[in-house]
Amino acid sequence: MKCFGVIAFLLFSLGMQAQPYMVGGNTRHRFAQLNIGFDYRLFLSEQSHTTFINETGIKESNHLNNHHEGRIIIGGTHFWGKADFYIAFPVAKAEENGFSTGVDLGARYFPCRIKHKRISSFIGISLLETRFIQDEGTELKRFTYPVMAGLVYNFKNNLFELSAGINHSNKINYYITKTDQAQIKTQPFWVAAGYKYMLETTVSAEKNWQNGKTKLLTDTLARLKRLNGLTAGIGPSSAFFLKESRHNKNVAPYIDNHKATVFPEFTVGYYFHKPDLQFNLVYRGLKSEIEAYDFKQEATRKAFSFEAYKYFADYHGFAAFAGAAASYEQLNVLEKDRGTLINDIEYSGIKPGIVLGWDIRPNRIQSWYLRTHIRYFPNMNLNMPDNKKFSFDQLEFNFIQWVVFPGRMF
Repeated sequence: MKCFGVIAFLLFSLGMQAQPYMVGGNTRHRFAQLNIGFDYRLFLSEQSHTTFINETGIKESNHLNNHHEGRIIIGGTHFWGKADFYIAFPVAKAEENGFSTGVDLGARYFPCRIKHKRISSFIGISLLETRFIQDEGTELKRFTYPVMAGLVYNFKNNLFELSAGINHSNKINYYITKTDQAQIKTQPFWVAAGYKYMLETTVSAEKNWQNGKTKLLTDTLARLKRLNGLTAGIGPSSAFFLKESRHNKNVAPYIDNHKATVFPEFTVGYYFHKPDLQFNLVYRGLKSEIEAYDFKQEATRKAFSFEAYKYFADYHGFAAFAGAAASYEQLNVLEKDRGTLINDIEYSGIKPGIVLGWDIRPNRIQSWYLRTHIRYFPNMNLNMPDNKKFSFDQLEFNFIQWVVFPGRMF
């Protein structure tokens, strides 16, 4: 719920700058438009089935019910309406059948770009977290790559969508008891309807860019060193566990492995304009839990990172950066069996990492930007009592962060 509070605050702040979606050529100030919205998806039960132990102790199969879900979507159209990138969070579901979805990262391509008062078709692919739980078993999480297609109608700053998709990787092996596995097929097909509101936040600066006033102001402020300054950022982030734990496989294979978690991210930093360098202090706190058949495991990570990165490319305001980080990591794995604590293992220390990402930065004098971070810290292991390793190796993806320059606001 903390993450949704962060999202709401971010979107309210950006919404105050909203302008209608405009068409005016392939300029840097029209390269991308932020959009927010929601959709409703229906996963159809055809070609799905589950296996369970009935009251007489015999294995039995049955279809899963249709699955309904509502999601909040944050994204952006890029390349002047030719592409759409988004992250979606499910916030409501209307059917309890064991199957659900988690975070969804998607990309869509429009052969004929989005245009006012026109229907445009798209094809796309996403990284979708699927979940399945049955009886006292674990909530089994998997990442799949479904494909989709659909239609979008654009009217001013409104996008109306109809789409359909297929999750071709819908077969999973599931422990229906501590020792017995069965193959489950989750619902492969879905249909969806959605709405997005487009927030154009950069077109107002286009005129001054074209007539040279932006360059003149940038050069003047740069000489006065007024473009250097403090920065602060906030936004929703996610972390994906990259390795399976040999410890889990040895101690309790039926609980599976940790897969992903979502959390708020906070940063403070300092920006140097002339070399185009950013320094940040970043805090992330995340917790992942898995349990089955009275065995529970909690994996907790608190990270305080110092990072430095340089911008090295600028494509029509799409400014990419790369750098390095040093992170003070506090890692913990806690395990309980039938409510009794059996392991509480901790690690604290410094770990190196890399950071990549980009800003949507049509000019270099704005008081705020939208930023994306990708971070990787390798060799994040805990040595467990059974002489096996528990891996905390994660790929962090901070899809959208609101970064402000307090010194530029006044």
